[in-house]
Amino acid sequence: MVDSLIVDRVLGDRPFAEIGFPSVAAVSEPRSVVVAGGAVGPPGWQPGTLTSGRGAHRIGVYGLDGLRCRYLLPSRWPVNTIAFHPVLPLAAVGTGSYDGGFFYEGELLLLDLLSGETVSAFASRREVRSARWRNERRLDLVLAAADDESGKGDTWGFAASIARDDWTAMPAKAISAAELAGDRVPSVPGGAPEAALRTLEALSAARRNATFTPRRQVRAVEPLRDGRVLAALDGVRLESWLPSGLREWVAPVPGGGGRRIVVAPDQRAAWAEIQWAPGWDGPRVRYRPNGAELLSLQDGEVLRPAGSQTPVAVTGRQDGWVMLLDTRHAPAEPATTLVSPDQQESAPLDLGRYEFPNTTFVVRRSPELLFLQPTPHGVRISALEPSGAVQPLFPLDWDAGRGTRLFGGPGVRLPGALVHAVAVVPSGPHRRVEAFVVRRRWAGGEPEWVFGCEAVVTAMDAAGDTVLVALDSGEVVALGAADGRLRWRRSLTVHGMPTSGTSLAVPEGGRVLIGTADGRVLDALY
Repeated sequence: MVDSLIVDRVLGDRPFAEIGFPSVAAVSEPRSVVVAGGAVGPPGWQPGTLTSGRGAHRIGVYGLDGLRCRYLLPSRWPVNTIAFHPVLPLAAVGTGSYDGGFFYEGELLLLDLLSGETVSAFASRREVRSARWRNERRLDLVLAAADDESGKGDTWGFAASIARDDWTAMPAKAISAAELAGDRVPSVPGGAPEAALRTLEALSAARRNATFTPRRQVRAVEPLRDGRVLAALDGVRLESWLPSGLREWVAPVPGGGGRRIVVAPDQRAAWAEIQWAPGWDGPRVRYRPNGAELLSLQDGEVLRPAGSQTPVAVTGRQDGWVMLLDTRHAPAEPATTLVSPDQQESAPLDLGRYEFPNTTFVVRRSPELLFLQPTPHGVRISALEPSGAVQPLFPLDWDAGRGTRLFGGPGVRLPGALVHAVAVVPSGPHRRVEAFVVRRRWAGGEPEWVFGCEAVVTAMDAAGDTVLVALDSGEVVALGAADGRLRWRRSLTVHGMPTSGTSLAVPEGGRVLIGTADGRVLDALY
């Protein structure tokens, strides 16, 4: 088996790309090192969808000369504070956050700056909001309350001071809960993103003569016939990259992000689906519905803004017909519409209720407008005709006796077949997500082969006799389109550091475009 995925160029590359959006950064001139914490966002296709457990938070260790990443470490919780030991090549990294229900969880990581290894020092979970070395022996911490009953966690914390003779010999979970007891002090949630931004911007300009622009989660990529590459990502409706590797234009979307791209057949315009981040309306969370906008591919100008307060997902087919699918769970009135290739919109159509996990059913290269339709007997794959008629195709689940919930994932239409991903979530307290890629016969939906995955599928495309699949574990696998046999698999790396693919598209000529969780687009040969 030959590993045959070679990254040829990287679009959107920049210093500190590996950590995504920074939360805290610390510089040690004597050690010639920068340690930064950040987040790349949830690994699923969009927040709330199924994942196989890969975290969103990162810790990067960078050399001050050249800002090359030496080590990239996952963090279970957001990174709040970083403190360098006065003498030892050691950093105390405090992490944690509120779990949204009752507890403030986190840990103290002791990071060896020479080896990149970490030790989790607490015997129990506790959010660390600040860390400061008083001297070589003593580390002062401010911790969040353990839970809602212990105090107002967003305004108060607890001071603790930990002493050790040799911090390099600390075993895991060596600091007991009793040692973390201390006086109540004013405290707010940790992290200093604005200061981190300023620090990383200044370092990038001084050390690399480069601009630091936080990026994360490229949710969709599309090649154009003229060699340009389109990308949609958090904070960006759509952007265009020239064949030279320079960014031609960008259409930003503060407070939101691009999720899908549907390019018109003449490649003069493209639909972009926009997802807005939740906001606050007084004490309540306010959700702004997803929208779909038509943008010019000449300069990114919005030709047709989102015109409805109804949340929609955009789906296209190869001849230019577009469906704006109403994504409300139980709409009181129909709101799904069809848009013709000449931009004429149909009257509202009633396709029934919608289930949120069905958002991930994105099928590339399809002559049909495909969607997942919940029914009393389970979810089925259906096609919407330009006339407004719905053509039921076959059940999403090919195994009627499975007895567990099945969620649809990305797919690709092949001649006489549909290849798509699914995820299974067994019931019970210790649920483990299982994922599969299946080839279904177009006439009837019978499975022709099934490939089991160790992680959730984030994207899929095909060219010739090969299906390429991106997994949220960071792997890309190549399968035989006809028989489903594994041809090769590769863990994605950029400059020697791991990353994961969140989108994927195959242009002509044996190449593949892979959008990554840290905001880059990889142009690779396979």
